[in-house]
Amino acid sequence: WRPSRGAGVDGAEVDEILALAGVDEMTIPPPLLEILASRPATDVVHEVNAESEGATCIVPDFKFTEESYKMYWEADGCGMDKLNEGIAAFTAETKKLSDILKKKF
Repeated sequence: WRPSRGAGVDGAEVDEILALAGVDEMTIPPPLLEILASRPATDVVHEVNAESEGATCIVPDFKFTEESYKMYWEADGCGMDKLNEGIAAFTAETKKLSDILKKKF
């Protein structure tokens, strides 16, 4: 778990987890799960509405199209670098696994 506000900010990790309540999946380390379990259930409030809030954060009538996605993606050098790193790491691990299986069988 890497909070976007950086390590060392008291409560940052739990605050971010609570802010992301409602996402489909999230990996949370056991120590943070223990902290969350000790807090009252009323602390968890689904605040994000992807259908309305995501679209109105830029322009109320903004439509996310393939063209606008490509424009934003091409402008995000860090995102492209991280995706490429992830693909390279996945490919390397897949090759290792393939080599192990070939030796076994």
